[in-house]
Amino acid sequence: MRDARAHLVQAGKEQGLWLNRLEDQHQDLHDLVNRFLESDQSVALELAATLWRFWWLRDHMAEGRSFVERASRIDGPDRIEALKGLGTIAFRQGDLSAADRAFNERLGLLEATDRKRDIADAFADMARLALRRGDFAAVRSFAEEGYKAASGLDATAIRMLVHLRAAAARMEGRYAEARALYLESRELNAQLGNERNVAGEDHNLFYVALHAGDRAEAERRFLGFREWSFAHDDAYQRPYVFLDAGVLALNDRDFERAGHLVARAQRIFEDAGAVPDPDDKVELDNAVSRLKRELGHDFDHVWAQGTELTIEEAQALAR
Repeated sequence: MRDARAHLVQAGKEQGLWLNRLEDQHQDLHDLVNRFLESDQSVALELAATLWRFWWLRDHMAEGRSFVERASRIDGPDRIEALKGLGTIAFRQGDLSAADRAFNERLGLLEATDRKRDIADAFADMARLALRRGDFAAVRSFAEEGYKAASGLDATAIRMLVHLRAAAARMEGRYAEARALYLESRELNAQLGNERNVAGEDHNLFYVALHAGDRAEAERRFLGFREWSFAHDDAYQRPYVFLDAGVLALNDRDFERAGHLVARAQRIFEDAGAVPDPDDKVELDNAVSRLKRELGHDFDHVWAQGTELTIEEAQALAR
């Protein structure tokens, strides 16, 4: 299990292989963590610090949060990482109060150390909370603190800070700035081999291009994101692919197809007990509002059809 952590951190091919291995052992891992929480808390803490990314990325968030919440109260060298996991899962569930407590506690523990890269990452998490709250000035302020913490490190230490500055610019409608920052983040992730994040930035660049009126660029970015996500059967990215495909169809005035895809994306989020990232939540809400206007009395029928699509049917519709 110790071997898994390094592979789970990097969002590349190895991560996918390890996630699949852990999925195959899901019930055994559940029983193992539960047993060690009762018998050997130091081992339980290490397991939770390792496995939180699995629970998060494979949409086992209620289970993962239950374990990480318990483990994060245990003293030990892995507590900082467990708090990262707790904050991340709580954030994904839309529980900002719990995420705030976990991320603030982690930052406080890290500021007493010389772990500059982790401190920069902790400020990125604080910026993420500010983004969810719509406080874009605070996003930039936390990013500045993160940049200071990362001083002297290689540029990859600021990749999440760059990404969050981009997201804030996008939500403020400053699309040229957002595009430049997303491209910078994409390049930093490419240097690290974080393939999922590279694909994820293509997803974000899709919206920037669409809002800027560049339909061809938007489609190109969407295709890159879709093909990577489908090729890797990526559960985390799947609802975003369906959402993007729906938004593209909506842009092309194919309202029924758009309604089916957006509905299926929303169902995945709901089934996982998850809330989309803040910038994407805006896109989802706007898409639903427009679909209601365009479809009128047909909205409920189209939406119900979309929620009943199988994953395979939705994937075919998104192609």
